[in-house]
Amino acid sequence: MAIAPRDDRLAALRAGAANVRPFVGDGWLNPAVVRDKIYEVAQMHGLAGEPGSEQEVAVMNIARSATDPVSAAPAADIEIPAPCLFTVTPVAWKGTEPPAQRWLASGRIPCGDITLYSGSGGAGKTETVVQLLVYLAAGLGDWLGCVIESGLALFLSCEEPEANIRERIERICKDRCIDPHAIPDLHLHFPDLEETWLVTVDRFGRVIKTALFLALESWIAANKPRLVVIDSIAAVFDGEAIARRQVRAFLAMLRKLARDHDVAIVLLDHPSVRGMADGSGTANSVDWRNSVRSMLHLSDPDKEDRDVRSLEVKKSNYGRSGEKVTLRWGGLTFTTAMAGEASPHRVAADRDIEELFLRLLDRRNAQGRPVHAKTAKGSAPSEFVLDPEAAGITAEAFRNAMERLFARGAIRTVETGSPSKRRQHIERVTA
Repeated sequence: MAIAPRDDRLAALRAGAANVRPFVGDGWLNPAVVRDKIYEVAQMHGLAGEPGSEQEVAVMNIARSATDPVSAAPAADIEIPAPCLFTVTPVAWKGTEPPAQRWLASGRIPCGDITLYSGSGGAGKTETVVQLLVYLAAGLGDWLGCVIESGLALFLSCEEPEANIRERIERICKDRCIDPHAIPDLHLHFPDLEETWLVTVDRFGRVIKTALFLALESWIAANKPRLVVIDSIAAVFDGEAIARRQVRAFLAMLRKLARDHDVAIVLLDHPSVRGMADGSGTANSVDWRNSVRSMLHLSDPDKEDRDVRSLEVKKSNYGRSGEKVTLRWGGLTFTTAMAGEASPHRVAADRDIEELFLRLLDRRNAQGRPVHAKTAKGSAPSEFVLDPEAAGITAEAFRNAMERLFARGAIRTVETGSPSKRRQHIERVTA
């Protein structure tokens, strides 16, 4: 190759490939190594061409001729067939109805496509998406203020360990009063942390599916899920996050998977420093946002109230963007219900916390360990949160329950002690 005239280098490459073919056929050379070497030599001498060009196709055919055990034709005789371009005209649409857009989550997550869901670490992105998985698999029909479909769901968790996701699922189920052990349509996969890549990139910048991607394709084809959640881009994309062609190739693979099997794919992402600062939720190359048809963003905790978040539809090619819903941490998980507008399941959860508050209050008084309603040491919320029966309920949730019980007259503050040293504690009001 090095001594061949420039115009004859392609022929020299073809001749060299023909010379090594017998060694591949006899098992002396590895076909994959030979193909890589042919591509490497072609690129070294300026023969690789642009992706999709005739020159690249010619090099591919030369590599195939050297390693394909079936083909007996010499590389020089291989003809490159002209590609066919299939078209459609509006005439074909006459008398038919356009397909209606289907939504996995109304106005937020389209069926048969990719949705990018971004949010800072610790904002609650994984929490809210696990809510979506549970609610869909359990057939609850709603998710944070919108209607959702029901069916099979898969969570590919490449960052959170199984124990963390189990704790979330059981807590979320407790909030909705359902049995977490009776949801057969919720499937989880936790790959080895060293084998989380869905795609990798070869030395020529080509995006290649990994064994995990192929396994995912096979599972989707066999099980027909309605939703697949992948956590997260940083864990599954082994390429340059700012390389346009690599980003678009990866997302095109996922979109084809989504469309072929009519499954909604939600891809979790962490915004860049700039994306966090301006609230756009974007990260890396703009092609991540431009190549998806839907994008959601979960804000950081509100500065005035750390239990409050904002879920916003940043992009929607199939509907209206800009929807923004306020979420509040309610002790077990997030809810859209704010003061004065509690949802039915939130009311049930609040009632459970109130009943627990009363049980713990009775126990403490029976033990001679009274609690008070002030914010100082020994307050009921701060003491009850330490009880094993609290099961993760926050002090804020106990304080809200206490205020509701005071408002209903279910509990009262009692003063005891001498006139010079009065003490206050809470008691249940008996009929």
